[in-house]
Amino acid sequence: MANLKSLLVPLLFLLSSSLQAFAIDAGEFGVEIGDFGGQTVAGKVYAVDKNTLYVRGFKFNVRDADAFFWAGKENVPSTSGEIVRYPAEPKTPDPQKLPVLNDVAFILKLPHGLTIKSLKSLAVWDKTKLKSLGSIVIPENLVVPEPRVLPEFSRIAHGLRSGNVTILDAKTFLIPDLHYDGTGPDAYFLVGNGSKPHGNGVKVPNEHGSLNVLHGYNGETIVIQLPQPLTVYNIEWLVMWCIKYNHNFGYVRIPKDLNVPPALEQNKTGVRVLISIP
Repeated sequence: MANLKSLLVPLLFLLSSSLQAFAIDAGEFGVEIGDFGGQTVAGKVYAVDKNTLYVRGFKFNVRDADAFFWAGKENVPSTSGEIVRYPAEPKTPDPQKLPVLNDVAFILKLPHGLTIKSLKSLAVWDKTKLKSLGSIVIPENLVVPEPRVLPEFSRIAHGLRSGNVTILDAKTFLIPDLHYDGTGPDAYFLVGNGSKPHGNGVKVPNEHGSLNVLHGYNGETIVIQLPQPLTVYNIEWLVMWCIKYNHNFGYVRIPKDLNVPPALEQNKTGVRVLISIP
């Protein structure tokens, strides 16, 4: 028994150490904060990034209420909170009262100056009756997803260079100050797995969503998105590669210890408001 224990202890240590290097996958919707879970107000709330919430399966069944989403800096909602606009892209200058909603999903953007970590609660607040119709507490130890800044592309061939690449969300890369002479006859962005890039990766559309051969770049900042079903959690590198000549022009490695926002198209259209559960 003692011999078995002596073998298991170092094995468990190695296992736990290796697990620490892996990502906190924010999942499809973000990191779950809580569930309203009431009869009047129901639905789960997720942290997308420091300023953005995703609400899923939301139900609100009070007609003509003077009700708004309410960001509070106390665990128990009070009059000192601040309105969080719904919808996130309002059509009027003044915040709109919450209508009756049934099983919908949408993004909420926090007011300027507020972050998820600066809050302690999110409520549906009746401004006339000065009371909460339902609320969740935001945990102090919540790990909020955030974009991850990577090194620049390695400089191998054809004048390829860039600024630091940023993973904006689970499917989106921002590549600033991109330079490439455009003379590669069969060059594409590829992603894949392995200790080093190779030509058997998956093609990634360019900044226009096209899979045409890459043209030259002269300092542009571009945004590219991984094709379905890929995310940054299941790839190990992004490379510019000439397939015809099997040539690596330059690449950047994807770390394993990621906790980036989910891909809810917030980096594609600014804000996405859904009207049904995806």
